[in-house]
Amino acid sequence: MKRLEIVPPALAEAAAAREYYAAIRPELAAEFAAELSRALHWVQSHPLTWAPIGRRARRRLLNHFPYAVIYRIEPDCIRVLALMHQRQRPGYWRGR
Repeated sequence: MKRLEIVPPALAEAAAAREYYAAIRPELAAEFAAELSRALHWVQSHPLTWAPIGRRARRRLLNHFPYAVIYRIEPDCIRVLALMHQRQRPGYWRGR
């Protein structure tokens, strides 16, 4: 299994999303964090399963939340480029 590398902007997006859900209800933030953790585990263990977007990236949708993990399979790792909100600024992450 390749190691997972999460770029700093994706970490910031995850933190912002968790804070948003915590402001609504703390339990919702915990559910979001658990779902993100599951999604990252699946990306790491089955990277070719999820839909390609663009030439080199892939997208793994989160269950119950309007986010997608955008990642690229590199020779030495799986690089998470973004935790993209599916209804805001699609494609903003392409420069990463």
